[in-house]
Amino acid sequence: MIRKLVSIIFCSITSFILSTSMEAQAIIDLETVKNTGLRVIHITTLNGEEPQGMIISNPWDDATNFNIKNSNKVACRIVLTQGNDTLYDSGDYNKNISGATIKINGNTSAYYSDPLNMPYKLKLEKKADLLCRANDSDYADKNWRLLKDAVSLNTIIGLHVSELIGMEWTSAFIPCNVMINGDYRGCYLLMETVRRNDKCRINTDEQTGYIVERDPYWWKEQKYFNTSWYENKYNYRWTWKYPDEDDVTTEQELYIQQYINNTEKAIREGNYNDYIDIESFTKWILAHDILGTRDSGGSNMYFKKYDNTDNSKLAMPCIWDFDSNFEVPINSFSRLHTSDNAYFNTLFQSRNQSFNNTYVKLWNDNKDYLKQSIVAFINNYIASDEAKSLDRSIVLYNKRWGYTFPNLHTHASNALSWFNSRFESLDPSIQLLIHTNIDDKRVENKRYQYYNLKGIRQQNKRGITIIRDYTTGKTFKLKN
Repeated sequence: MIRKLVSIIFCSITSFILSTSMEAQAIIDLETVKNTGLRVIHITTLNGEEPQGMIISNPWDDATNFNIKNSNKVACRIVLTQGNDTLYDSGDYNKNISGATIKINGNTSAYYSDPLNMPYKLKLEKKADLLCRANDSDYADKNWRLLKDAVSLNTIIGLHVSELIGMEWTSAFIPCNVMINGDYRGCYLLMETVRRNDKCRINTDEQTGYIVERDPYWWKEQKYFNTSWYENKYNYRWTWKYPDEDDVTTEQELYIQQYINNTEKAIREGNYNDYIDIESFTKWILAHDILGTRDSGGSNMYFKKYDNTDNSKLAMPCIWDFDSNFEVPINSFSRLHTSDNAYFNTLFQSRNQSFNNTYVKLWNDNKDYLKQSIVAFINNYIASDEAKSLDRSIVLYNKRWGYTFPNLHTHASNALSWFNSRFESLDPSIQLLIHTNIDDKRVENKRYQYYNLKGIRQQNKRGITIIRDYTTGKTFKLKN
């Protein structure tokens, strides 16, 4: 497939920025960075080369989805320190033996970033735990991410909600400061990536398991496939997380494509119980509903199938991407809940009530615990030494790049205000997801207003409808 390239190429402007950006912005010395108290990642690239990329556009829509395509992996050495102590040293780059590579990572997040202040992907030549936990071998992996999400609490809170709600896997992380070739680049979250790893990440069978992504940026990849849900749309395809796209066989692709097609048919027809892991799907969407996620069109929607037998179902193992937390009205579901871009709206409106019942039970059984735990976590985190170190780092980050990010207390205050109102505001809408048994004859003999689950007035009873009795003002949920 030929991709349309925009004429601005990062490698053509990197040298200019290297000579001007550091003059225009403040230089932060290493001792000042160390004194924040956060761990420091020192990345030294071979011959001082910078990771580069080029700006490309969606070939199906020239006006939207400008993006970054990674064009090079740069060999490097990675050293992780805290104060004067060295916690990890990859050694110099020696393929398959030591060292690492770094490349630009991300989609629109990279597009809107300064070329010297990008999100990055790190790949070690030898597995290790960059978070330096006690049982290092249990957490060892080659693949890691540096996300520019340390300047707010969105991702930190989002990952905690993921843990509380019981997702199969939640990425572990540490906030850190990043130095590349001796130049301070800012505070980041060093995170585990979405990978198959039966010890510490997503568990699938090594030979017959699958991890795939519903991906609006599929046009950046070399290998992808389509399913019936998106057959008349170019905005989504499926891309590979496991196996790697270079290793996928035709047989494997045909299997998971057919399984997802069958699943989508079953969802439409209300016969989905044998195809999806209902519990993992409901946990995933409830977490986003609690967080109030605005984005319904982005990437980072991952699915897994443990193996290629009838013993496993399509499951949603993890949550990723918290940039648009807290951005819907306080009493509204996340946009993912009601969008036709994903399966959830159809599942919630199905005659088959298994999904609704599981979702509502999950909420009713855990809502008080979740609210108390989230509020306690925010209060405890903001008082922690890590948060204080991160606040000091945000000051340096702002100074380095001329940004104006507020301190974490501002984020914490806003988040606490959200959660203190969110649970009570959302509860009535969630209770309405359980259908009430209303006699059709009774409905026909009274005047009602009809609404779909998006709150839009309808003329007729179609699918699952919210009805309001003119005479009493009572609201019911009706299955037709």
